[in-house]
Amino acid sequence: MIDVMKSNRVSRFARAISVAATLVACGSGPGDATGSTCPTTSTLTYANFGQAFMQDHCLACHSASGPESPKLDTLAGIRGASSDIDRSAAAGPKAVNTYMPEGGSVAEEERRKLGEWLACGAPE
Repeated sequence: MIDVMKSNRVSRFARAISVAATLVACGSGPGDATGSTCPTTSTLTYANFGQAFMQDHCLACHSASGPESPKLDTLAGIRGASSDIDRSAAAGPKAVNTYMPEGGSVAEEERRKLGEWLACGAPE
């Protein structure tokens, strides 16, 4: 009887380890900081880039009325979550992060613009 109980515990533990390893291998969370920098020639602003990017790729879930946090429908909300956004959806010299948007495809060029815009402080 004791051997059966021990065997069940070991089996459950092995399954838990397997699930955890699968989640890690699948990239189940945000990645590394992109290392993006703000070039002095950057022309990206909320008006000409950020607002449309958020509308097209983020606000279905991350708006005030959406189910997910952080809320990204204001410039203040974006700036407050810029590090998380960088590690989830932006690209730069150190990382290309594709954790977000879920089920969505964003071209790497757009992700690089996002990284640059955030590195510049998400200007208006």
